[in-house]
Amino acid sequence: MPLVYDFDHRHDLPPPELALLLGGKAANLAVMAVDLGLPVPPAFTITTAACNEYLAHGWPAGLDDELRAHMARMEQLVGQEFAGAANPLLVSVRSGAPISMPGMMDTILNLGLNDATTAGLAAASASPKFANNCRKRFEAMFCDIVGVDVVPEDPWAQLRAAVEAVFRSWNSDRARAYREHEGIPDDLGTAVTVQAMVFGNRSVGSGTGVLFTRNPATGEPVLYGDVMFNAQGEDVVAGTHATEP
Repeated sequence: MPLVYDFDHRHDLPPPELALLLGGKAANLAVMAVDLGLPVPPAFTITTAACNEYLAHGWPAGLDDELRAHMARMEQLVGQEFAGAANPLLVSVRSGAPISMPGMMDTILNLGLNDATTAGLAAASASPKFANNCRKRFEAMFCDIVGVDVVPEDPWAQLRAAVEAVFRSWNSDRARAYREHEGIPDDLGTAVTVQAMVFGNRSVGSGTGVLFTRNPATGEPVLYGDVMFNAQGEDVVAGTHATEP
């Protein structure tokens, strides 16, 4: 069985089994991309089985080759190159448990930046300020979540370290405590979704937000959400910045 699936792969699985394989986040991305035809940024997902294999025996055999193959397809879809200096592809690396565990595991944004790719992003966007903001955000998140003082220059080494960090976050103290409180089994594992970045911090004309189809506090069936302009998603969900309705 593959360890990695593209976001638009057609699975012959009922929704509960799909969530067990890909995690709830990626299972819903697949519905959005395949069934609803929504413009989902290209992505691929490393399965929960790969996580459990890693936690039991270390990095799964063959996973590196699958990652490179699926990254190559993403490069074709977006017209950018991961680790390429001219027009670099940056990605987010996100956790995704089969049962929602909000805020319990880790995410890294803007992965793929080093000196060369930061210069390439600055040139491609015509905004060194934007590129440097992405680099600063990436290095802070990477060092905090991976637990290192220096970010590797090689984007492929960055990717592997980020995936391993998300796998390990399944067994963090806060994740274990949350599962115990909520009655969630410890053997499910988390999937990891690697997705092409969309930049809410590109300019004041860019933004990020969270949207619900009903008010989560009252249940009223109206659109409800928070938005921030010239920001990235972590700015909204971390609760450290004031949002607009």
